[in-house]
Amino acid sequence: MEYKSSQGTTTQIGRMRAYLEDREVSENIQKAWLYWARALLLFHDSRPPESLRLTDVKAFLDHLDASRRLTPVSRRQAMKAIECLLVHVLGADVPGLEEMVARCQRQHRPVVLSPRQVQALLSQLHGANWLMASLVYGAGLRLKECVRLRVRDIEADRIVIRESSGRFSRDSVLPRRVRPQLREHLEDLKLQHIREMADGLGAVLLPSGMYPEKATSRSWVWQFLFPAPYSAVAAGEGIDRVRGHVSDTDLAGAIEKAARKAGIQTPITTNTLRNSFAAHLIQRGVAVSDVERLLGIKRRAESDTEQQPAPVSIPTSPADLLATH
Repeated sequence: MEYKSSQGTTTQIGRMRAYLEDREVSENIQKAWLYWARALLLFHDSRPPESLRLTDVKAFLDHLDASRRLTPVSRRQAMKAIECLLVHVLGADVPGLEEMVARCQRQHRPVVLSPRQVQALLSQLHGANWLMASLVYGAGLRLKECVRLRVRDIEADRIVIRESSGRFSRDSVLPRRVRPQLREHLEDLKLQHIREMADGLGAVLLPSGMYPEKATSRSWVWQFLFPAPYSAVAAGEGIDRVRGHVSDTDLAGAIEKAARKAGIQTPITTNTLRNSFAAHLIQRGVAVSDVERLLGIKRRAESDTEQQPAPVSIPTSPADLLATH
């Protein structure tokens, strides 16, 4: 039977998008990986992707190198996208692919800042941006995890990190150095919330799958830790305007600007602070497996069996070893 490439491509890309969304992959990475996956499918449009072999993948990459002069970053990204599509989404057996991707990844060393550089960067931030960046570095949060935090996620000595559905993901450390500023931030938010409730406002977007009941959406514990302005969205019966969380691009831009002002020449992202969190813990002797769990990195065995992550002791945050802000 003839392979129908157009219909097949649409189905396969849809499956990959669902796979990435289920695993809380950021929107930017989703867009990039789906782009490269679609390009692979179109390049080999006469064959079902399950039949592709390592030579076919190399032919596609050689085509990209010749036609677009791929940067090393784009090449690594394309390879990860291909591995995701063929191995994890379609279940194809492509001998040698995982080894080729791993070899490419080993050649790339993630950017890690020294504690002095982290302190210099943080000293250029203020207010909510300083608090968010300190949590990204001090707790090893992903960008989306940070901007999605709610009041209920903050405990006395730790942060509860949840998926977009609201389901528990893991715990991480709440740095001592941010606790006074965080308490002050929460007090200001609480007063603001009380005033808005008196004006008939106070509703917040709830996790996907939750029915936005009026009482729940206006509850204090469900408020975002870093809220955005109200938007005129029909969120449910009797609720006309709701708050979302601050844009992740705002924080990313603030960190990039702060890095330049601090004299850091290397391009810096929120993921750089997360990498630095991991590196500084490992340098202090924290076990790699414990650092992975704090970061929310699942080993393949855990992912395949959907096991709950093993409990991990919460170490001192590297942010608490920096000079006072």
